Amino acid sequence: MPAAVTVALAGGTWLSSDQGAALFDGKPRRASRVRRTGALSVTVTLAQAVVPGIVAVLGLNVPAGVAVRAAGAVGTTTRLPDGSVCAWLFPQGSVPVTTVSVEIDTTVTNVDIGEIAIFQAVDVGISDGWGVATIDTSAHTRTKGGQVNTVPGALYRRLTCNLSGRATDVVRGGGLNGTDWETIGAALAGRRRSCVVPQYRDMGTKAFDPLLAARSALYGYPTQLPTAENISRQYFSGYLEFEEIPA
Repeated sequence: MPAAVTVALAGGTWLSSDQGAALFDGKPRRASRVRRTGALSVTVTLAQAVVPGIVAVLGLNVPAGVAVRAAGAVGTTTRLPDGSVCAWLFPQGSVPVTTVSVEIDTTVTNVDIGEIAIFQAVDVGISDGWGVATIDTSAHTRTKGGQVNTVPGALYRRLTCNLSGRATDVVRGGGLNGTDWETIGAALAGRRRSCVVPQYRDMGTKAFDPLLAARSALYGYPTQLPTAENISRQYFSGYLEFEEIPA
């Protein structure tokens, strides 16, 4: 995710003291609060020009079904099973930009926004058998009488998957529109914030399904960078683990 240099607010005023800095701190549960006075939009200036392939707006306090627009894409907010509300947009443009405006079409007066994340996107391909586990961070202790005391904790998701077999140029030859597995791994090092979308095609038509993509998308960081494991001469598979940072 490219660094955000500045953020400008239209249609409202900042209520939180961070003045929008919390939108890019990698912690969706820590929100910036806005008092809406009109058509609400947040304009982000990036440190470098990128082609936005994914725009995520996380940790919202607006209802599900609210329209959100950014980089020419239109989506709606979705309520996840953990109760958080988010919007995932998937722009189809091909021109690099340095500014992205996110418009939230809501009537809520005081709007919380936990995170705005803007990503370049690449399809690396994963094999059948991938899994997403929901992790419960609640702490449990048992008393001497055998009873259980629980301190509730947040839920987050963990993706484990194998990368589909690919030729050498995809692994280390720039065969993914100028990037490759090893370059992606280096870009994700240091637990840099990123996202994965393991499921995004309609089962019947095979067409892109934005609602399914939004439901399956995870924002967080890799706990295992993609590996490159030789399977036959010039062909490789790999392995990746990714953990969500919940809102």
